[in-house]
Amino acid sequence: MIKSILLTTDFTSLSEYATEVAERIARQTGAKLNLLHVVNLPSHVLLDNQGELLDDCEMDNSVPREKKEQALLKLNSWQQNKDFESSVRVKFGNVNEESVKYACEVRADLIIMGSHGVHNYKDKITGSHTEWVAMHSSSPVLTIKSDEHGHDFRKIALVSAFQEDEIPNCNAALALQKTFGARICLLRINTPDNFLADKDAIDHMQNFAKSHGIEGAEYHVYNANNVEEGILRFAARESVDILMIGSHQRTGFSRFLQGCISADLINHAEKPLLTFPIHVKK
Repeated sequence: MIKSILLTTDFTSLSEYATEVAERIARQTGAKLNLLHVVNLPSHVLLDNQGELLDDCEMDNSVPREKKEQALLKLNSWQQNKDFESSVRVKFGNVNEESVKYACEVRADLIIMGSHGVHNYKDKITGSHTEWVAMHSSSPVLTIKSDEHGHDFRKIALVSAFQEDEIPNCNAALALQKTFGARICLLRINTPDNFLADKDAIDHMQNFAKSHGIEGAEYHVYNANNVEEGILRFAARESVDILMIGSHQRTGFSRFLQGCISADLINHAEKPLLTFPIHVKK
Protein backbone atom coordinates (compact mmCIF):
# COMPACT_ATOMS: atom_id res chain seq x y z
CA MET A 1 0.00 0.00 0.00
CA ILE A 2 1.22 3.50 -0.86
CA LYS A 3 0.39 6.02 1.87
CA SER A 4 3.12 8.63 1.40
CA ILE A 5 4.81 9.84 -1.81
CA LEU A 6 7.84 12.12 -2.09
CA LEU A 7 8.29 14.13 -5.27
CA THR A 8 11.49 16.13 -5.69
CA THR A 9 11.16 19.03 -8.10
CA ASP A 10 13.47 21.56 -9.69
CA PHE A 11 10.62 23.20 -11.67
CA THR A 12 11.90 21.98 -15.06
CA SER A 13 9.64 20.41 -17.69
CA LEU A 14 10.77 16.95 -16.54
CA SER A 15 9.70 17.79 -13.00
CA GLU A 16 6.33 18.89 -14.36
CA TYR A 17 5.94 15.51 -16.08
CA ALA A 18 6.86 13.73 -12.85
CA THR A 19 4.41 15.93 -10.90
CA GLU A 20 1.54 14.95 -13.21
CA VAL A 21 2.27 11.24 -12.65
CA ALA A 22 2.63 11.78 -8.90
CA GLU A 23 -0.72 13.57 -8.72
CA ARG A 24 -2.43 10.70 -10.55
CA ILE A 25 -0.97 8.15 -8.16
CA ALA A 26 -1.89 10.26 -5.12
CA ARG A 27 -5.50 10.58 -6.27
CA GLN A 28 -5.91 6.91 -7.05
CA THR A 29 -4.20 5.59 -3.91
CA GLY A 30 -5.28 8.24 -1.41
CA ALA A 31 -1.62 8.81 -0.54
CA LYS A 32 -0.22 12.08 0.76
CA LEU A 33 1.97 13.80 -1.82
CA ASN A 34 4.99 15.62 -0.36
CA LEU A 35 6.77 18.05 -2.69
CA LEU A 36 10.40 18.92 -1.99
CA HIS A 37 12.66 21.48 -3.62
CA VAL A 38 16.31 21.69 -2.59
CA VAL A 39 18.33 24.88 -3.03
CA ASN A 40 21.78 23.49 -3.73
CA LEU A 41 24.61 25.10 -1.81
CA PRO A 42 28.41 24.89 -2.09
CA SER A 43 29.95 22.51 0.45
CA HIS A 44 31.65 25.36 2.35
CA VAL A 45 28.33 27.09 3.17
CA LEU A 46 27.30 26.36 6.77
CA LEU A 47 23.81 25.64 8.05
CA ASP A 48 22.44 25.73 11.58
CA ASN A 49 20.67 22.84 13.33
CA GLN A 50 17.38 23.81 11.69
CA GLY A 51 18.93 23.70 8.21
CA GLU A 52 18.94 27.47 7.79
CA LEU A 53 21.85 29.57 6.54
CA LEU A 54 24.32 30.79 9.11
CA ASP A 55 25.07 34.49 8.73
CA ASP A 56 28.64 35.11 7.68
CA CYS A 57 29.97 38.61 7.26
CA GLU A 58 32.30 37.38 4.52
CA MET A 59 29.52 35.83 2.44
CA ASP A 60 26.36 37.25 0.93
CA ASN A 61 23.51 34.80 1.59
CA SER A 62 20.83 36.96 0.00
CA VAL A 63 20.77 35.01 -3.28
CA PRO A 64 20.10 31.52 -1.82
CA ARG A 65 17.55 33.01 0.58
CA GLU A 66 15.76 34.65 -2.33
CA LYS A 67 15.81 31.35 -4.25
CA LYS A 68 14.22 29.62 -1.29
CA GLU A 69 11.47 32.24 -1.02
CA GLN A 70 10.70 32.03 -4.75
CA ALA A 71 10.61 28.23 -4.64
CA LEU A 72 8.24 28.28 -1.67
CA LEU A 73 5.91 30.65 -3.51
CA LYS A 74 5.80 28.24 -6.47
CA LEU A 75 5.12 25.25 -4.25
CA ASN A 76 2.41 27.06 -2.28
CA SER A 77 0.76 28.06 -5.56
CA TRP A 78 0.84 24.43 -6.74
CA GLN A 79 -0.71 23.24 -3.48
CA GLN A 80 -3.81 25.41 -3.75
CA ASN A 81 -7.12 23.66 -4.47
CA LYS A 82 -5.66 20.16 -4.67
CA ASP A 83 -8.14 17.33 -4.20
CA PHE A 84 -5.68 15.17 -2.27
CA GLU A 85 -3.56 15.58 0.86
CA SER A 86 -0.24 17.31 0.23
CA SER A 87 2.67 19.14 1.82
CA VAL A 88 5.47 21.35 0.49
CA ARG A 89 9.01 21.90 1.73
CA VAL A 90 12.07 23.86 0.58
CA LYS A 91 15.46 22.96 2.03
CA PHE A 92 19.04 24.11 1.67
CA GLY A 93 21.74 21.56 0.95
CA ASN A 94 22.63 18.80 -1.48
CA VAL A 95 19.66 17.54 -3.49
CA ASN A 96 20.78 13.91 -3.32
CA GLU A 97 21.32 13.74 0.42
CA GLU A 98 18.34 15.91 1.33
CA SER A 99 16.00 13.84 -0.85
CA VAL A 100 16.98 10.63 0.94
CA LYS A 101 16.75 12.27 4.37
CA TYR A 102 13.35 13.80 3.66
CA ALA A 103 12.03 10.49 2.30
CA CYS A 104 12.77 9.01 5.71
CA GLU A 105 11.18 11.99 7.47
CA VAL A 106 7.88 11.67 5.58
CA ARG A 107 8.08 7.85 5.58
CA ALA A 108 7.78 7.77 1.82
CA ASP A 109 6.53 4.53 0.34
CA LEU A 110 7.49 5.87 -3.08
CA ILE A 111 9.88 8.54 -4.40
CA ILE A 112 9.17 10.08 -7.81
CA MET A 113 11.80 12.00 -9.76
CA GLY A 114 12.29 13.31 -13.28
CA SER A 115 15.61 12.43 -14.88
CA HIS A 116 17.48 13.26 -18.09
CA GLY A 117 19.75 10.23 -17.59
CA VAL A 118 23.40 10.49 -18.66
CA HIS A 119 24.72 11.65 -22.00
CA ASN A 120 28.46 12.22 -21.74
CA TYR A 121 31.62 10.92 -20.10
CA LYS A 122 31.34 13.19 -17.06
CA ASP A 123 27.76 12.05 -16.46
CA LYS A 124 28.84 8.41 -16.66
CA ILE A 125 31.37 9.02 -13.89
CA THR A 126 29.11 11.04 -11.57
CA GLY A 127 25.76 9.50 -12.49
CA SER A 128 22.41 11.26 -12.25
CA HIS A 129 20.64 12.61 -9.17
CA THR A 130 17.95 9.95 -9.59
CA GLU A 131 20.54 7.19 -9.77
CA TRP A 132 22.17 8.39 -6.53
CA VAL A 133 18.86 8.52 -4.70
CA ALA A 134 17.82 5.09 -5.99
CA MET A 135 21.13 3.57 -4.89
CA HIS A 136 20.93 5.04 -1.37
CA SER A 137 17.24 5.16 -0.45
CA SER A 138 15.29 2.41 1.29
CA SER A 139 12.20 3.60 -0.62
CA PRO A 140 11.35 2.55 -4.21
CA VAL A 141 12.10 5.24 -6.79
CA LEU A 142 9.97 5.90 -9.88
CA THR A 143 11.95 7.67 -12.60
CA ILE A 144 10.10 9.70 -15.24
CA LYS A 145 11.95 10.52 -18.46
CA SER A 146 9.31 12.10 -20.69
CA ASP A 147 5.84 13.62 -20.82
CA GLU A 148 3.40 10.97 -19.57
CA HIS A 149 0.41 13.34 -19.48
CA GLY A 150 -2.77 11.38 -20.07
CA HIS A 151 -0.83 8.20 -20.81
CA ASP A 152 -2.47 5.03 -19.56
CA PHE A 153 -0.10 2.66 -17.82
CA ARG A 154 -1.66 -0.54 -19.11
CA LYS A 155 1.30 -2.93 -19.14
CA ILE A 156 3.99 -3.32 -16.49
CA ALA A 157 7.05 -5.55 -16.70
CA LEU A 158 8.57 -6.75 -13.43
CA VAL A 159 12.11 -7.94 -14.18
CA SER A 160 13.94 -10.38 -11.93
CA ALA A 161 15.85 -13.65 -11.86
CA PHE A 162 13.10 -14.78 -9.43
CA GLN A 163 15.64 -16.75 -7.39
CA GLU A 164 14.73 -17.90 -3.90
CA ASP A 165 17.83 -16.34 -2.35
CA GLU A 166 16.66 -12.86 -3.38
CA ILE A 167 13.66 -11.23 -1.73
CA PRO A 168 12.28 -8.42 -3.94
CA ASN A 169 10.78 -5.68 -1.79
CA CYS A 170 8.18 -5.14 -4.49
CA ASN A 171 5.17 -3.90 -2.50
CA ALA A 172 5.20 -0.55 -4.29
CA ALA A 173 5.48 -2.29 -7.67
CA LEU A 174 2.40 -4.41 -7.00
CA ALA A 175 0.54 -1.42 -5.54
CA LEU A 176 1.13 0.55 -8.75
CA GLN A 177 -0.01 -2.40 -10.84
CA LYS A 178 -3.29 -2.49 -8.90
CA THR A 179 -3.61 1.30 -8.94
CA PHE A 180 -3.48 1.50 -12.73
CA GLY A 181 -5.31 -1.77 -13.28
CA ALA A 182 -2.39 -2.78 -15.47
CA ARG A 183 -1.44 -6.18 -16.81
CA ILE A 184 1.76 -7.42 -15.23
CA CYS A 185 4.48 -9.33 -17.06
CA LEU A 186 7.04 -11.25 -15.06
CA LEU A 187 10.22 -11.17 -17.12
CA ARG A 188 13.47 -13.10 -16.85
CA ILE A 189 16.37 -12.25 -19.15
CA ASN A 190 18.55 -15.20 -20.13
CA THR A 191 22.15 -14.36 -21.01
CA PRO A 192 25.02 -16.62 -22.09
CA ASP A 193 26.50 -16.34 -18.58
CA ASN A 194 23.21 -16.83 -16.74
CA PHE A 195 20.92 -19.19 -18.60
CA LEU A 196 17.93 -21.15 -17.33
CA ALA A 197 15.61 -23.44 -19.27
CA ASP A 198 12.27 -21.82 -20.02
CA LYS A 199 10.33 -24.40 -18.01
CA ASP A 200 12.48 -23.86 -14.90
CA ALA A 201 12.34 -20.08 -15.29
CA ILE A 202 8.55 -20.09 -15.60
CA ASP A 203 8.27 -22.39 -12.57
CA HIS A 204 10.22 -19.80 -10.56
CA MET A 205 7.96 -17.00 -11.81
CA GLN A 206 4.80 -18.94 -11.03
CA ASN A 207 6.02 -19.60 -7.49
CA PHE A 208 6.80 -15.89 -7.14
CA ALA A 209 3.33 -14.91 -8.40
CA LYS A 210 1.66 -17.34 -6.03
CA SER A 211 3.62 -16.15 -2.98
CA HIS A 212 2.79 -12.49 -3.76
CA GLY A 213 -0.87 -13.05 -4.65
CA ILE A 214 -0.40 -11.96 -8.27
CA GLU A 215 -3.24 -13.10 -10.52
CA GLY A 216 -3.38 -13.08 -14.30
CA ALA A 217 0.37 -12.54 -14.76
CA GLU A 218 2.12 -13.15 -18.05
CA TYR A 219 5.40 -15.08 -17.96
CA HIS A 220 8.20 -14.22 -20.34
CA VAL A 221 11.75 -15.52 -20.84
CA TYR A 222 13.82 -13.39 -23.22
CA ASN A 223 17.29 -14.26 -24.53
CA ALA A 224 19.87 -11.50 -25.00
CA ASN A 225 23.59 -10.82 -24.87
CA ASN A 226 23.16 -8.89 -21.62
CA VAL A 227 20.34 -8.08 -19.23
CA GLU A 228 19.99 -4.36 -20.01
CA GLU A 229 19.81 -5.03 -23.76
CA GLY A 230 17.20 -7.72 -23.21
CA ILE A 231 15.02 -5.51 -21.01
CA LEU A 232 15.05 -2.59 -23.45
CA ARG A 233 14.32 -4.79 -26.46
CA PHE A 234 11.49 -6.60 -24.67
CA ALA A 235 9.96 -3.30 -23.53
CA ALA A 236 9.95 -1.98 -27.09
CA ARG A 237 8.60 -5.21 -28.61
CA GLU A 238 5.81 -5.65 -26.06
CA SER A 239 4.91 -1.93 -25.69
CA VAL A 240 5.60 -1.96 -21.96
CA ASP A 241 4.50 1.22 -20.15
CA ILE A 242 6.51 0.86 -16.91
CA LEU A 243 9.62 -1.18 -16.18
CA MET A 244 10.18 -2.43 -12.64
CA ILE A 245 13.40 -3.96 -11.34
CA GLY A 246 15.02 -4.67 -8.00
CA SER A 247 18.40 -3.21 -7.12
CA HIS A 248 21.29 -4.47 -5.00
CA GLN A 249 22.15 -0.76 -4.65
CA ARG A 250 25.80 -1.15 -5.57
CA THR A 251 27.72 2.10 -5.43
CA GLY A 252 31.27 3.29 -5.90
CA PHE A 253 33.93 0.65 -6.53
CA SER A 254 31.47 -2.20 -6.02
CA ARG A 255 29.37 -0.95 -8.92
CA PHE A 256 32.48 -0.48 -11.05
CA LEU A 257 33.50 -4.12 -10.51
CA GLN A 258 30.11 -5.84 -10.58
CA GLY A 259 27.90 -3.40 -12.42
CA CYS A 260 24.37 -2.37 -11.51
CA ILE A 261 21.66 -3.04 -14.06
CA SER A 262 19.04 -0.88 -12.34
CA ALA A 263 21.38 2.13 -12.31
CA ASP A 264 22.16 1.66 -16.01
CA LEU A 265 18.45 1.52 -16.79
CA ILE A 266 17.80 4.70 -14.80
CA ASN A 267 20.31 6.45 -17.02
CA HIS A 268 19.43 4.86 -20.37
CA ALA A 269 15.82 3.63 -20.45
CA GLU A 270 13.22 6.02 -21.88
CA LYS A 271 10.31 4.22 -20.23
CA PRO A 272 9.21 5.11 -16.69
CA LEU A 273 11.28 2.91 -14.38
CA LEU A 274 10.55 1.78 -10.83
CA THR A 275 13.55 0.52 -8.86
CA PHE A 276 13.26 -1.03 -5.43
CA PRO A 277 15.84 -2.48 -3.01
CA ILE A 278 16.50 -6.21 -3.03
CA HIS A 279 17.28 -7.96 0.22
CA VAL A 280 19.46 -11.03 -0.12
CA LYS A 281 18.98 -14.00 2.22
CA LYS A 282 22.04 -14.83 4.27
